[in-house]
Amino acid sequence: MPVDRFFRLTWSASQARSDGPPSAGGACPPGKIAMTDHAAGSLWSVHRLHTACRRTMNLFALLEVAFLILDPTCQGHAVYQRFKDLTAIPIYPLYALHLLTAMAIAPGLLAFLVRAAIDLVFFVPLLVLTFGGVHPAHVLCVRQLTHYFHRYLAASTLPNFAQTISERPARLIASSFLGLILIGTFLLLLPVSVDPGHAPSFLTAIFTATSAACVTGLIVVDTPTYFSLFGQLVILGLIQVGGLGIMTLSTGAAFLVGKRLGMSERSVLQTVLDASDHAALRQTLRDILKWTLVIEGVGALVLAARFAMVLECSAGQALYLGVFHAISAFCNAGFALFSDNLMGFRSDPVINAAILGLLITGGLGFSVLSAINGFLRGDRRLAHDVHSLMALGMTGLLLGGGTLMLLLLELPGPVMRDLSWPERLLTAFFASATARTAGFNTIDYARLSAGAQFFTILLMFVGACPGSTGGGIKTTTLGTMLLALDAEMRGDSQVVVRERAIPPVTVVRAFLITALAASLIAGCTFVLTVTEPQPLLPLLFETVSAFGTVGLSTGITAALSPLGKLVLILLMFIGRIGPLTWALSIRSAPIAGHVRYPPTRLMVG
Repeated sequence: MPVDRFFRLTWSASQARSDGPPSAGGACPPGKIAMTDHAAGSLWSVHRLHTACRRTMNLFALLEVAFLILDPTCQGHAVYQRFKDLTAIPIYPLYALHLLTAMAIAPGLLAFLVRAAIDLVFFVPLLVLTFGGVHPAHVLCVRQLTHYFHRYLAASTLPNFAQTISERPARLIASSFLGLILIGTFLLLLPVSVDPGHAPSFLTAIFTATSAACVTGLIVVDTPTYFSLFGQLVILGLIQVGGLGIMTLSTGAAFLVGKRLGMSERSVLQTVLDASDHAALRQTLRDILKWTLVIEGVGALVLAARFAMVLECSAGQALYLGVFHAISAFCNAGFALFSDNLMGFRSDPVINAAILGLLITGGLGFSVLSAINGFLRGDRRLAHDVHSLMALGMTGLLLGGGTLMLLLLELPGPVMRDLSWPERLLTAFFASATARTAGFNTIDYARLSAGAQFFTILLMFVGACPGSTGGGIKTTTLGTMLLALDAEMRGDSQVVVRERAIPPVTVVRAFLITALAASLIAGCTFVLTVTEPQPLLPLLFETVSAFGTVGLSTGITAALSPLGKLVLILLMFIGRIGPLTWALSIRSAPIAGHVRYPPTRLMVG
């Protein structure tokens, strides 16, 4: 049968259902060629074969996940290794058969090319590159994740795009970060992403991609020695896009080129950026892009100049180091191109000041930066901006209080014992600032006392300000809860700050976020205590660091089991989008109810 005629005859196969093959004797739509029983039956068989291929690929992807969990304990067994190698053999013909059957049942060649674009552009070349070191099962696993992510978006947003986004913006926020992680995993699996002598690893790739996209900074390999220049640039791109947000960048670019936004897009961005109207949204996005370029640019130049002086490297290398660390610091990611992070620069005032300036401004949030900018230009509205004032006040309190507490807790300890007083102050201030989601370290946190480690955990749990590149429950959440507790103790029915009442729904939201975060951390820490042979405090440290997207570690991240690393991956993802956003993204659609029940008495506390 000629190819063009074959494609024209496939219209009925796409409409076939489980009740059997399409009948040749049935009515034929106008303009279509009637099919013979033989052609209809053949196409139905191809359709069933395609379904079988898809399900078999799902099975192999699940096997790969099982291998990731079993590898640490079964790696040395010959039977296990033989079985693992055998499962990789059918992947190539299975994938090819899947594409061929997809082409056969497609309504036309153009429709097939559109539907299989991701496979043809990304995964087919990647499977060819598996001969260079990437395990084909790893590629298949990423492919299946991407496939179902695409189906999820199609089912959740495309059919009723405007309605879905306006009603469920949290789901789109979560989906955008999940898609970014999958793309980053795919790129880091490429052989070109790792240095010669290292083989790409699926678990390493997805952990690093999640850590970078969620601006965390936890690592399981040494970034400067394991990843090539291409891999480092992929990580840098994930940090920048993940730090500012996918929709923020894309919509900001649309504004810059004069493109108008639809109502659905404005609804999502107003939810993400807390903008009241279209004009405020446009101004907020412009401020975000402007502040990002200016702050990162200035920071990169300062760091590059200092690196050139201290390391005596070339101008190009110094500029690369400056740009990488400026973006990583402003986005509160904590990724560094030095094996000991920034411990080698603990006493360098210029590098410390530059990094501190970047991570503190990145942790304030763009609305606070805009308010400060207006104040410096003579606009006195900052005095009435309750959010900015609370964010600045809580940031100053946590920075100052954190510095003082770490000094008191570590004065007799080995970390600061041999330092001069100026160096102690600088080290304590840097540790206090970086614990609130930045992740850079100038000290070895494994050597801190138990009290200092636990206090760092508290700082990591609070995190940065809303609307910033940092994580945690946020400073204003803590401030709202403290004000609510104070009002309750005084018997005041309103929570008041600067002669303004905080709405009850905001107070409830603050306590809800904190309760969800604490419950999630407790549950994941319990899982790690079961799966890992580490003491409780280091495991709690890792858990809170992942949830708060901080990136600080006592050095046990790489030693965790695959299941433990998967727990941290989940925590980093939820911590980046926020526990409440995560809960809203997975809940069922709200059910409208008009029944109001009488109150009852219940003893609590």
